[in-house]
Amino acid sequence: THSWDREAIQLVQTLIPKETVLFIADAKISFDSFRNGMTASVNSKTIITVNPGKISQRHLHKHSLSYNLDSITDVYTVSQVKQKTQENPEVFFGITYGFISKLDLDSSVSKVIKTRCSRCKFQVTEDKQSCTNLLCPGRDQALASSTGFDLLVDITDHTGTLHSCALRSPVAEQTLGCTVKEFTSLTDDERTAMKWKFLLERCKIHVKVLQLLVLCRVGLILACSVADPGEVKQHMSALLQRL
Repeated sequence: THSWDREAIQLVQTLIPKETVLFIADAKISFDSFRNGMTASVNSKTIITVNPGKISQRHLHKHSLSYNLDSITDVYTVSQVKQKTQENPEVFFGITYGFISKLDLDSSVSKVIKTRCSRCKFQVTEDKQSCTNLLCPGRDQALASSTGFDLLVDITDHTGTLHSCALRSPVAEQTLGCTVKEFTSLTDDERTAMKWKFLLERCKIHVKVLQLLVLCRVGLILACSVADPGEVKQHMSALLQRL
């Protein structure tokens, strides 16, 4: 995956479908025979401005309440998630029982913990007085930012892999069992041990899935914990009966 693709994936995961306004410059327009129409895709030249006008705090609050883990009951395999996004690009929620097959906790801290502008979600450094994104709606204002875990992980089961799913704060803290401050004090060996705790275990993962750009499937992890073996057996048997 190209670095620009990963950045675009991280950006669209912050958007609110049917409410967010995007201004997109230098997108690639081409005819898609599968969809029988013109489609747009992004590349390294594309500039995306989120909500060029004032960001609605009411919308952000509504977004934070848009899901409840207890209400998510549909179980999918990875291949079923992919198929569902191809058939219908609408947002949906589900549970998958899989392995975290990529979790770069032993990378440099700057790749695990990031600071982003609260207005446009552009990655920034805390020592800046204002956002460095030239198209940020609050660029002329004092920097408002948040720092937290900001990981792209892969989820794998017997049917395939979902690449670059977002695992971010506060879900990441709950999943990993440590705060950002505690993580920065861990040794390299301790971070590696934490990583393998998840790579070797099947997890129960609540995920929000959407597809906003051509060939850009987005997975946002809402909860992740080591799965109960009995629960896995029950749901996997039910999935096999549906096939």
